[in-house]
Amino acid sequence: MGSVVWKVIAAVAGIAATKVASKATTAGWQAATGNPAPVGKHDPNYNAKQIAVFTLVSAAAAQGLRALAERKAADYYTKSAGHPPQVVAKEREKAVAKAAKA
Repeated sequence: MGSVVWKVIAAVAGIAATKVASKATTAGWQAATGNPAPVGKHDPNYNAKQIAVFTLVSAAAAQGLRALAERKAADYYTKSAGHPPQVVAKEREKAVAKAAKA
């Protein structure tokens, strides 16, 4: 497996996680407030504070799930290929070098 395969796996994992996070935050907003989620920053049904809260919560959920999905994708790639993706290996090398300097 090469870097192209890793890029495809990571992209699919990220897209799926973002979709799941979007659906979860929209449903969560509906359950918490009883109103549909804001559709944009200019939604006249919500004030700026409500839109900011929804944006922060949905962005945090999306990034958290993307990180989890990419971590699981890296685990899958490592088990399938027998070695971690090059990007992950380079990050580990940098972390080890930084820890050695400290």
